Amino acid sequence: MDERPNKEAGKLRSNLACGYDRAEAPPKPKKRRTNPPTEDAVEHCTTIRCLPPELLEEILSRVSVRDVIAFGATCSTYHQLSLSSSLWRRLCHRQAPGTQQPSAAPPNDWRRTAILKYSQGLQMQRLGSGWSRTPRWCRSGGPSVSLAVVPPLALGYRRSLPTRDHLLLFDYQGTVFLLRNAATSSLRGHMTWRRAARHAVLCQNAKDFAVDPRSDNSFRQYIYVLVSRTNSGAEGVPPSWPGAPSSAGGGLTPPRCDCVEVYQQDTSQRVFRMTFHPSLTFIQLRITGSEVNRVLLLLTDTGKVYSLSVNETQLNTPRSYTVQLALKEISISLPHLPIAQVHSSYSSVLYLTGEGSVYLEVHSVGVYRQFIGTQQGYDPHDIHTPLPLSLPYKVVKCSLGLSHLCLLDDCGRVFMQGSNRYGQLGTGDKIDRGEPTEVVLSMTPVEVWCGLNHSLALLQGESGVKEVQGCGCGGGRRLPGCSKGSAVFIKLSIKVPRTARSLCASKDCLFLLCCHDIAEPPLFRCPPPVKEEESEVARDERERLIWQLAQLRECESLRRKVDILRWAVQRHMTINSAHREFLVQALIAIRPVSDEPSGQS
Repeated sequence: MDERPNKEAGKLRSNLACGYDRAEAPPKPKKRRTNPPTEDAVEHCTTIRCLPPELLEEILSRVSVRDVIAFGATCSTYHQLSLSSSLWRRLCHRQAPGTQQPSAAPPNDWRRTAILKYSQGLQMQRLGSGWSRTPRWCRSGGPSVSLAVVPPLALGYRRSLPTRDHLLLFDYQGTVFLLRNAATSSLRGHMTWRRAARHAVLCQNAKDFAVDPRSDNSFRQYIYVLVSRTNSGAEGVPPSWPGAPSSAGGGLTPPRCDCVEVYQQDTSQRVFRMTFHPSLTFIQLRITGSEVNRVLLLLTDTGKVYSLSVNETQLNTPRSYTVQLALKEISISLPHLPIAQVHSSYSSVLYLTGEGSVYLEVHSVGVYRQFIGTQQGYDPHDIHTPLPLSLPYKVVKCSLGLSHLCLLDDCGRVFMQGSNRYGQLGTGDKIDRGEPTEVVLSMTPVEVWCGLNHSLALLQGESGVKEVQGCGCGGGRRLPGCSKGSAVFIKLSIKVPRTARSLCASKDCLFLLCCHDIAEPPLFRCPPPVKEEESEVARDERERLIWQLAQLRECESLRRKVDILRWAVQRHMTINSAHREFLVQALIAIRPVSDEPSGQS
């Protein structure tokens, strides 16, 4: 059978697919002679370099922030043009009318303002299968990943925290926004429940805010806000410090005082206010303890820590009373060490000094045993004495959970300590750690967060791509993509924006805060090179353990094997003292009295 017609038909189909029939070859295009450009043509040729700077600035003011940054990265000339303050001011006013610079920013810093405004955002990813506080008629709607509403007056997100019913946002202007959940209508007319769909201003001129540190949002009924106010007795609140000057007749301006205002989260109404003496300037607020004995921790600009107690069950009572402000034990016993950061949990407090040392304060014997590994050294009558954590590196960031903590040093190394029942330390096992233990991650850490029984880490690669890794309990979809949990940090099924800077989670949702501040200094420095002496010591240690393992295999006496294993546990295993003592005592208990061969025992 002749196959030539089929071959010709195949060629025809391929030629038709190319747009013409090759049976009739297309005519060859004639070559056109191109003459070199004349001098007049070169003089009249216009490039972007020939444009005046004023015209270039006008063009750049009509594009996006991302395009301006990309334009400035082409060459040094365009980079200098992209730093023009007038360009960024026009860009801010054109893309976001009414934008103002942060109060702490230097004048004419419009470039930072525009980048803060452009990069701000809050991404939410639903974790649980259903929302307990959501109406049944709209629980099934809504995507698993969504974006929160952006308040028009917000300028750069600094912190975000979920409450029982809402979501709190804190920006660089000192404004605390309250994002409310709402039912919205889709294009098909179906009602869906959308988280953080509406916004309202809760407080302005704020310095910091805090809620109940427990992971269960149902306990977060009150919002504590540290603000700076003019102590003039406005809104019916008289000055609470002695010797307040009067502005009536004397012409004296009332001094600004730091206050702690308490808001009820469901109504957004202020129910209590505490005013301090003008000589005290606070920069950070944290709370700990239960509702009947809520302890407020206030950090001053000089590094001192004060505390006061409040009973939340009496906040709605319309009366006034005096609270006692006391200096914390760490500022009394260590007056030469200024505190830089304060982190709190339900029954513990973590202090980070300006030099990078860490101190832990534990208020419960059970939590003390989970953090330290033993009850020895715990004094119920002296629970405010801080315990130094032995770490020969400078710590720059911390995260404190209910029973475990995470530390980041200035080289980007991660250290975990505390309970490891669910593998939340990421060490590859489920053995508790009474001392900071280094955990190796595959990328550079940006932020860490310690939950109830799991841990999350925001990591960044060399190319700028970010991802979220987690470890610990995977129940309740706490670890997306790893429902069974993991004892090591693994990559989770979470879409992470490139501008993500922090993360937190509730029982049913994970929040990624996005913002980029060009004025923020780098958190980590380059890791130091490994010393030759350290590598030699590690090599000798490994060879010694290999030699002991060979002796253990060659030995026929069970008694001798137990002695070799006990000696290795006591001398070479890097575990905490409680676990080491347990293993030694267990080996002594199973050690046979008679020297019998291992095969006869």
